[in-house]
Amino acid sequence: MAGAAGGVLAVAMLVQVVREHPVLTVVVTGLVLAAGGVWAYLRWSAMNRLMSYERDVAVTDHMSGPDFERYVARLLRDSGCRGVRVSGGAGDMGADVTARTPGGRRLVVQCKRYAGNLSSPDVQRFAGTARDIHGADIALLVTTGRPTGPALQIARRCRITLVDRPALARWVATGVAPEVLDDRARR
Repeated sequence: MAGAAGGVLAVAMLVQVVREHPVLTVVVTGLVLAAGGVWAYLRWSAMNRLMSYERDVAVTDHMSGPDFERYVARLLRDSGCRGVRVSGGAGDMGADVTARTPGGRRLVVQCKRYAGNLSSPDVQRFAGTARDIHGADIALLVTTGRPTGPALQIARRCRITLVDRPALARWVATGVAPEVLDDRARR
């Protein structure tokens, strides 16, 4: 009962303010509507960008594994990496692409062109070879799939940078590489 009485009182006060200050009411209403319109436009724009990014990365959906490795190598070159070498295939022990970042750090990349989920065992296998066998300063796992929660946890614990489908789409569409590759400022 007290809640209903409070609601009635609030409405009565609002009606009184509108009667006493019609110009202020119009201004405030206009500002609220404008803010709502700006919010709706920004939301629409962000969704449109994401859909555009998804179209940009969709080109990878029909690639073979080796084609995807070459595609990632090209992205690395375009992002300023040097000495980019594709070495994927049987016996690569998780190093599909190797390179040097713009700042000179050794980069080892595992490429997984998946339609579904990237699982924890995929990340674990790469974690077991990236640094100890391949000497990675930076371990990067690039996938067209979506990592599971356990895969994300393993990647964080093993200091593996995971580039999933949405991050790959942003990289392709904007040309802005994952932050871990921009180590020039650290030197």
